[in-house]
Amino acid sequence: MIAASIVGVVCIASLVLGLQRRLVGRRHALLAFAWLCAAIAATLVIFSYFPQSSANGSVLGISVGGAAAFVVVIFLLGMRVQRQMLVLDQPELLLAEKDNEIAQLTEELETLRQHHAPRPLQGQLVHHYSLGKQLKDRIAIVTGDLRNIDFADVWVNSENVDMQMSRFHEKSVSGLIRYGGAERDGSGRVTDDLVADELAREVGNRTPVTAGTVVVTGAGKLCATNHVRHIMHAAAVQGEPAIGYRQVRSVGRCVREALRQAEHLGGDEHRIVFPLLGTGEGAADPAATARDLISAAVDYLVGNPASKVRTVFFLAYTDRELSACQSAVRAAGLSGS
Repeated sequence: MIAASIVGVVCIASLVLGLQRRLVGRRHALLAFAWLCAAIAATLVIFSYFPQSSANGSVLGISVGGAAAFVVVIFLLGMRVQRQMLVLDQPELLLAEKDNEIAQLTEELETLRQHHAPRPLQGQLVHHYSLGKQLKDRIAIVTGDLRNIDFADVWVNSENVDMQMSRFHEKSVSGLIRYGGAERDGSGRVTDDLVADELAREVGNRTPVTAGTVVVTGAGKLCATNHVRHIMHAAAVQGEPAIGYRQVRSVGRCVREALRQAEHLGGDEHRIVFPLLGTGEGAADPAATARDLISAAVDYLVGNPASKVRTVFFLAYTDRELSACQSAVRAAGLSGS
């Protein structure tokens, strides 16, 4: 009985392990071993209680008798059940194969996503493009961080139609401008929210504004740190509860309105820098956005050759944005200078 108990425990353990879904397609050898153990255990129990028992038969032309016959009979019954299980396992096996394929594809897609994720551009390079002899160097692409730009007196801020600036430490142009333009104490704590407060006074309770609207404010402390005199807040995104922000339609309207308003600013000429409006929180496609923005700027400057806007810069913070801007200037037929 001790031997039967041991073999029975091995049989049960093999059955439990063999029924695991993770072993589908590979568990039949383990189940065959389990059936053999079951046959041996059953035979040991029978002959323990009935030592005079006997059985005789022929399997594949071989005569067997006694305990061996019991083992063979029980084993063959178990294998017949297993063959039926194999038929039932086929859909599960196909499903497991599909699951493995999906997991592999997911892993490959994640690898590709990481490999092709936008890479911030560290250095600052300026690429100038000509609209013709009379409008030379009126369009440019500048790479890198907006905080490093100190040659444009007008910065355009990608804002929502409610004209509510981002919080100070959010990863957005709006948050960067708000924090950079604010008065701060020695520890970096904001003591006077200059740009956001002025924007709130300018719009009052007249929100939300129409998509494409541009509101002009001062630049706060950015005037001293980056030589910026004006911030143009362009309504480039609009929010929806539980959905988030999305880029407004015809975002090129923001460019046309900003350039039109630049004509009324003080000074003889202006250099204005645009980020790719709506590609941050608005999650818009950089390539399509660059085409809309650059096309709108080209149309405005060609139609207004005496414009006070000296150069329109488009900011490419990442390698993907740079590629989008370069494709857009080629599509517009501009030549480098």
